[in-house]
Amino acid sequence: MDHTVASLGLRQITRHAGLVHASFYTHYPDIAALISDLGELLGVTHATAIAALGAAIEDPAARFAQITRQTLWMMVQQPGFGRLFFDVGLPTDRLSAELRLSLTLDIGAGAASGRFQVADVDLAASMAAGAIAGLALDLHRGGLPPAKIDAATAALLRHLGVDAAEAEGLAHAPIDILPPLEMPMRWLSLPPVSSPPLGVRP
Repeated sequence: MDHTVASLGLRQITRHAGLVHASFYTHYPDIAALISDLGELLGVTHATAIAALGAAIEDPAARFAQITRQTLWMMVQQPGFGRLFFDVGLPTDRLSAELRLSLTLDIGAGAASGRFQVADVDLAASMAAGAIAGLALDLHRGGLPPAKIDAATAALLRHLGVDAAEAEGLAHAPIDILPPLEMPMRWLSLPPVSSPPLGVRP
């Protein structure tokens, strides 16, 4: 996107999409609805990209480290993704709100198992999500070098009560950086969600 949300006009949108002016309204009632859908697609695309990572790692601390590092490297390696999150005028809490949902579950599981030492799971998840979003913004804008990603991850793990030496080990463990996300994003590019049989809870 070469414009901010505030500067978008219907004619610009339809021309870029190859649509006639009136056909826009067969998809969205107004530009605000389009922007809302874009923001939701952005959050779901990120969540889908890291969901497989979390599912493959049983240890909550290792999962937290992996998801944090992958999210931050995504901002470094894909400036277009960071631009969508931070530079086009979407709600500024889009990334932290999406992260908060998954972090609440992961930190809660870690606290229940004794892996994390936190008194308030919701507070810890909110603080971690805000910290990751802030780090992502600094990385995208160039205020923080990529070399700081592992140190930042270790600091967040220590905040959750992980031993300092172990936190350093988890934050510096070798990882395979996720491949670049497909741009432009499309709802149909996301993997299908399987539904459980009737009467069975997921």
